[in-house]
Amino acid sequence: MTLLELKNVSVHYGRIQAISNMSFSVEEGEIVSLIGANGAGKTTTMRTISGLLHPSSGSITFGGKDITRMKAHVRVMQGISQAPEGRGIFPGMTVMENLDMGSYGRKDRTKISEDLERVFDLFPRLKERARQFGGTMSGGEQQMLAIGRALMSNPKLLLLDEPSMGLAPQFIRQIFKIVSEINNQGTTVLLVEQNANQALARANRAFVLETGSITHSGTGKELLANPVIKEAYLGVG
Repeated sequence: MTLLELKNVSVHYGRIQAISNMSFSVEEGEIVSLIGANGAGKTTTMRTISGLLHPSSGSITFGGKDITRMKAHVRVMQGISQAPEGRGIFPGMTVMENLDMGSYGRKDRTKISEDLERVFDLFPRLKERARQFGGTMSGGEQQMLAIGRALMSNPKLLLLDEPSMGLAPQFIRQIFKIVSEINNQGTTVLLVEQNANQALARANRAFVLETGSITHSGTGKELLANPVIKEAYLGVG
C-alpha cells in the first residue's frame, strides 16, 4: 500500500528552484533512502513532506489524503514525524521533557506510556538520563533523543534527516541498527543520509538526488552495485 506519494513537486526559495518536478512514493513498511551531495535538495524534500515548506507546484498525498497545503502540526497528527537535520532538541529541557513534547497533543495516555517504554527499550541511555538536560548530552545521545521524541508522536512515517551527521563511528553503527529495528517494529522510514553505504544497505528502495531532481532509483542493493553510484557516492572508482 502506498503511504506517501509526491507528484511533480517543485519548491522554490524566492526565485531559486530547489526541487524540480519531483515524483516518488513510499510504500507502507519500507525503508526508503534519499542520497545526494550537499545542496541536492534532500533536506528541502523532507521539509516539504513535513509541511515546513510548501510546493510551488505538484501534490503530496499521505494515506490517500491530499496534504499539499496541510499545516505541519496537522501532519504530525496525521502520522508524519521528523527528526530534523541538526537534531533540534530543546537543550534547556530534560530528556523526559523533550520526550513529553513529542507526545504533545495526544490524549491516549495508556498508548503514550507504551510508546515511552518502546523508546526506552530502543535507547536505554535515555532512560538512564531521563532527568539530564538535553544540551549537556553528547552528539550521539542527542540524536537518540531527537529520534525518540519523533517516535513519541506514534508516527506512521518517520522522517530521518542526516541521523549520522557529526557522530563517532560507534554511534553511527548503533543509530543505523536502531533505524532497522524501528522499521522492523512496523514504522515506515524515509531516510536522508550522507553515509550512502549505510543508507543503501538498509533501504528497500532508494533515490539519488542531483540539483533538485531524481537521477537514479532502484533497490538499495541495485544502487550499491551501480558503478556510477559507487564512484560518485561510495568512494569506489
